[in-house]
Amino acid sequence: MPDEAFDAVIIGGGTKALFLAMYLIKYGGMSVGIFESRHEVGGCLATEETSAPGFRGNTHATIITPLYYPPLYRDFPEFWEYGAQSDQYLVAEGAVFRNNNTCLTIYSEKHDPTQERTAAEIARFSPRDAEKWLKLWNLMQSDEAQLVVLEALFTPAEMRTSPEALERQVALYPKIVEAGFEPDSLVLSASYLRWVKEFFESKELQYCIMRFVLTQRHVNETGVGQEMFSFAASIPTIGFARGGTHQIAHAAHQILVQSGCKFFTHCHVDKVIIENGTATGIRLADGSRITARKLVVSTLNPAQLCFDLIGREHLDDRTVRRVEALESSFLCLMWYSYALHEAPKYAAAAFNPDINETFWLGLAENADPEHIARECHYQNLGMFPPLEDYCPAITCNSLVDPAYAPPGMHVAHSEQLGPPAPTYTERQWLEIKKKYLEDLLTVWQRHAPNMTWDNLIGADTNSPYDALRMKNLGPNGNMAVLDCSLYQRDVNRPIPELANHRTPIKNLYATGSAWSPGGWAASPESYNCYKIIAGDLGLGKPWGKTGKEELDSLIHETRAVANRIRNSSKVGRSG
Repeated sequence: MPDEAFDAVIIGGGTKALFLAMYLIKYGGMSVGIFESRHEVGGCLATEETSAPGFRGNTHATIITPLYYPPLYRDFPEFWEYGAQSDQYLVAEGAVFRNNNTCLTIYSEKHDPTQERTAAEIARFSPRDAEKWLKLWNLMQSDEAQLVVLEALFTPAEMRTSPEALERQVALYPKIVEAGFEPDSLVLSASYLRWVKEFFESKELQYCIMRFVLTQRHVNETGVGQEMFSFAASIPTIGFARGGTHQIAHAAHQILVQSGCKFFTHCHVDKVIIENGTATGIRLADGSRITARKLVVSTLNPAQLCFDLIGREHLDDRTVRRVEALESSFLCLMWYSYALHEAPKYAAAAFNPDINETFWLGLAENADPEHIARECHYQNLGMFPPLEDYCPAITCNSLVDPAYAPPGMHVAHSEQLGPPAPTYTERQWLEIKKKYLEDLLTVWQRHAPNMTWDNLIGADTNSPYDALRMKNLGPNGNMAVLDCSLYQRDVNRPIPELANHRTPIKNLYATGSAWSPGGWAASPESYNCYKIIAGDLGLGKPWGKTGKEELDSLIHETRAVANRIRNSSKVGRSG
């Protein structure tokens, strides 16, 4: 391609690149060029016809919550109308227990805003847990809790220890104690599993909470008690993107096209051009040179940034060692989509028929959360667990969104941990994917008798090996790019030297799911990167304008999205 010049050049066209470009153009006043190696932009905001023609599945991100995009809704009012819309099922999350065909349903905020309906179901197993659940929900809905949660998400690492941030945490403490969740030394140093056992007695609720934790974390990791309050209380808020998660990418793309952003696909970036210690552009694999008048931003993973784009000769030894030691082998997933004649019908519906309308449904042999702990252990060994320790999560998007499947038919999706991509050869993966489909259907049919081969029209067998089509998910096919272990999270993500989005090269910045909070299709990584750039270069700061003051404006937007969802039409048999 011919040489080009922009104020800002972004390497990679995924989720974080799109959101950052929106800010650089509108509030930074920059011209922006985005260079993507694949055939289209959007990254893990991807929805494709995969399992069969006419059946659409999310090939990566699928969970969306009101916490994902509050700055974007505030600063780009058209974002929702352009397609960045989310919704919720009747039941947000739940689990079916094969040994006695019972189930637990945690109803969505849309259908159960007070969580009284959820508490009634929890009370069937433990009246005490029902009371504790309501206290936790009300605690985390308070202004004090929302301020702390949003600040942790939408504040760059170097700003999280400000006196104001500490004051907000101190203000929340007495409310936590009053609700009966005193965060003493044991609670704060506990593992996820130990925390849930501390506060809830029913294994059914313990299992549901741990299955949600498993979407990003090893449940036996310790020192994480502080974050479990918001983790557990966020379950009723989880939902999906209407029409598929790629609709969110479409919304961002439409805003960017109207703003004059230029996109270049099938472009492999070979190097960042560094002159006198400053990034001045990029060199493509075909030899083209793209000039960056003000800055370059990488959205690739830290190893690709440091070793491919920058080069070891520009880095100190500690940075090299820390990047080489980054871990990405846990959050590798078997991520299958299924084209079905009819939706799954669970035997546990006799206990509560609403279980058939659950968004994130765990299939459990019984309610013991140790099954989840053992699956985590097997993952550390790079192995699949035995069938009795399979803990897959199932969604069926077509139940609430007809865009996913032809009329009268359905699309379902399953998620479960799988070995890292390099564990097996391509030929071995072909056999493993076939066997896993057989094993998963064996487990699934035990819970939903209609999930037979006759009900299956087609399947997309998406494994960690297949995830490597996304360059930044290499080398292991990790859906979160990096594991979210404690030493790779918050101010340590990806490493302290890179956590504030700056690199050792002047005017070269970095963001992506390898940056905090990471591992999801949300906007904090982009928004925080822009905050750093705006501070360094003196760019426009929308959060400082009247009516947009943080963090109050983010609370307002989060609640506004929840209200939009709540006031939308309620679909589903029990809605």
